[in-house]
Amino acid sequence: MLRSLQLVNRSRIAHDLAELGVSPGDTVMLHASVGAIGWIVGGPEEVLGAVSDVLGERGTLMMYVGWEGSPYDIIAGANELPPALLEMWPAYDPATSRAMHSWSVLTEYLRTSLGARRSSHPDSSFAAIGANADELTRNHSLQYGMGPHSPLAKLCEDHGKVLLLGAPLSSITLLHHAEHLANVQGKEVVHYKMPILQNGTKTWVDIEEFATTGCLPWRGPTDLFEAIVREYIKEGRGSIGNVGAASSYLFDAKDLVAFAVDWIETQVSNPVDDDVSVSIRPADSSDHRPLVALLRAMKEEASSNQTPESQASRAIDEWLETNDQRVFIAETERDIVGMIVATVVSKQRGALDHAFVMPEHRRQGVLRELEMDASAYLRESGCCDVEVHVGAQNGAARTAWRSLGYTPTMESMERPL
Repeated sequence: MLRSLQLVNRSRIAHDLAELGVSPGDTVMLHASVGAIGWIVGGPEEVLGAVSDVLGERGTLMMYVGWEGSPYDIIAGANELPPALLEMWPAYDPATSRAMHSWSVLTEYLRTSLGARRSSHPDSSFAAIGANADELTRNHSLQYGMGPHSPLAKLCEDHGKVLLLGAPLSSITLLHHAEHLANVQGKEVVHYKMPILQNGTKTWVDIEEFATTGCLPWRGPTDLFEAIVREYIKEGRGSIGNVGAASSYLFDAKDLVAFAVDWIETQVSNPVDDDVSVSIRPADSSDHRPLVALLRAMKEEASSNQTPESQASRAIDEWLETNDQRVFIAETERDIVGMIVATVVSKQRGALDHAFVMPEHRRQGVLRELEMDASAYLRESGCCDVEVHVGAQNGAARTAWRSLGYTPTMESMERPL
């Protein structure tokens, strides 16, 4: 949800960016949540205008824009592709294929800006404007597109910076480059095909790269990228401030990658046994107390506020007693470690809410198991579609649900009355 806090114009954004440390001639990779900045006078593209104003003619602005029409979620991991799908799916064309709107409304604004350049990789597509836009986006390898010679590697070589405007720390794409460079075992490799326009003809090309979700065998309580950046900030690196109403950060790209590579090689464990002894079952009244504990832990993680036990208890009672609703739990031999609530909203549509897994059991496939059982219940109840609500700022959750095949369909907005 996007909460508008104040009216902000282009000159105010430019002033705040300069205060944060953005300078004329810089090469900057941008991650932005426009709604966090405030009500933008003139519309979202004024944010790009403000950044360009500060960078000047010698500066360069780049974003990770992806491809809105990418078949990755359907194709990744598939042994064979139906001929009809191969025939009907449109090819990626850097000049015309839409950018990923769900990553930021600014991706498409940047892609269509006058003089914009875009890299040739369909799924790991970058767009840039400015003095070094050509160099940053040229010759983007289809294989291991976050590695050497990628736009991310060139950003570091160009002494570039990473700018977050209201975006979560977990959203820093540059850290995929650090994952690529880190010398650790157990990196997950994915293989898939992509339709690409080559010499005017659609060609399905085989691509191999490190996974951008769960590449490393990380078992920490928070998102890996967020953990890295928080440690980086603790050492006094980077600049922190506000741009409009948005909490914002500016990091040196090369320094952040060097720090992240060292951190990964030191902190990330070698491959571990993924055979986690966790079973899924519907909850009943005997699970009331551990469900209360899970709900309170979820609320505290989301807002850093303690939820009264009585309030959580009433919510659990309602979940367990409501018709057309079922709570599923994940349990080990000793504890209940996760939950999800499945609701039949209408004859055709279901919803999943309050999905939560205890930190020490994350990245072990528990959410996937919960989702499978909850979805099966909804299908048996006659539902054809399922929706899940995730906060716009919860980058880790959005990534997790996307990896399960969910795609963004709408964005809520609100303002105080």
